[in-house]
Amino acid sequence: MRLAPIVESARRELDHRVALGRLRARLAELEQAQHRSPFPADQSTTATTDAPADCVLTGFADLDEALGGGLRVGALNEVLVPTAGSGALEALLPALARAQRPPQLLAWIDHARLPYPPALARAGFDLSRVLLVSPCNEREQSWSLDLALRSGACDVVVAWLARIDDTALRRLQLAAETTGTLALFVRPLACASTPSPAAVRLEVTPLASTDPRRRRLRVAIRRCRGSGSFGAESIDLEWSRDPLDELEVPALSSRTPLALHGRGVEAPRRALRA
Repeated sequence: MRLAPIVESARRELDHRVALGRLRARLAELEQAQHRSPFPADQSTTATTDAPADCVLTGFADLDEALGGGLRVGALNEVLVPTAGSGALEALLPALARAQRPPQLLAWIDHARLPYPPALARAGFDLSRVLLVSPCNEREQSWSLDLALRSGACDVVVAWLARIDDTALRRLQLAAETTGTLALFVRPLACASTPSPAAVRLEVTPLASTDPRRRRLRVAIRRCRGSGSFGAESIDLEWSRDPLDELEVPALSSRTPLALHGRGVEAPRRALRA
């Protein structure tokens, strides 16, 4: 029995199901935004529908409001995790995809952890514009990060960053500011006690979920430049891991209407072409 045709057919079916799930979720968000009253009772209801020019919405309304607009463009954004596989990157991948604009690249710089291509595609990335860099040691990683941030060819730079001195971090911060690149560094929780010039610093704690199709995180805001959030504020995030999961209206209303943001309109177009 020849397995190749069966495998290819299964792959096409999975691709179409993922595309359908992404399109269904985005259309639901568009419908939510369309039916929202154009005359809100107060400013808080629209505070997170649009991000400032130097921010990219995370897609979680409460988190975006606490951060004053989302992740910072032209700056370092740090996520402190207790262990690898916490789910923090999974939650933020759609935001990183919105930060990337053609013909710019996503540079993923890590010697041990490579991204899962279907997850990147589902988040909205064009895989042909993903640059994977696998440095041999910490010195090569620091050099690669500096080069990617200074090149001007990358809208987004992602790395798992364990040990790096304060001087090197400040050099990377300056490079991100110069080119307007969004740098997202995932770091061990032990780095929380070390100094950092990051504009946004989040501490993530995985939470149990009763539904295996969904994932939950608790995000504590350790630092957010310019927002007033510092140290104590924490927010629980929840999202679906199943592209065909039918989200209820309350769940949708808790998320930012991403389609209103200029960098969030490409995903449904790509899904329709799938």
